[in-house]
Amino acid sequence: MSASNPSAATASQSQLQPPTPDIEQLVGLLSGLMPLLLHFQSQTQQQPYQAANFVVPDPALDRQAAESLIGDMIAESLRTLSAYLEANAGLYAGLQSCVPMVTQAAHRFAARDYAQAFNLIWLTYRAIETIRAADPRIPPPRAVASDQTPSSIH
Repeated sequence: MSASNPSAATASQSQLQPPTPDIEQLVGLLSGLMPLLLHFQSQTQQQPYQAANFVVPDPALDRQAAESLIGDMIAESLRTLSAYLEANAGLYAGLQSCVPMVTQAAHRFAARDYAQAFNLIWLTYRAIETIRAADPRIPPPRAVASDQTPSSIH
């Protein structure tokens, strides 16, 4: 799997493996957000682009979009945590205990076990905050992410 394009790997693998109950649950949760997002969008008429005009109910497309969104969120979190631990685990011994969790999350992501990958990412963030509470000198993970050049949206 390419770290630079996890969505492409996700899309190609989705045709090979049947969905797991965890993915079904995540898709259900994201599908439940759609009416709220559409309502919010209709309330903000100031935007020149109206995606609601292009939304056609299609469960297969909704599922694929949800899987892509989940995959992208997990991939971005893995990149952030990997960069953070690479920059800080050698400086702060307590952070070294987080490396195996991020490694395992990456393995679960590669296996398309998004629920377990997400859970491991959450546990890693929780562990980092616990370690930071004991040593306030340790920077937060978002400090590394904000040091990277932000991408622009056109």
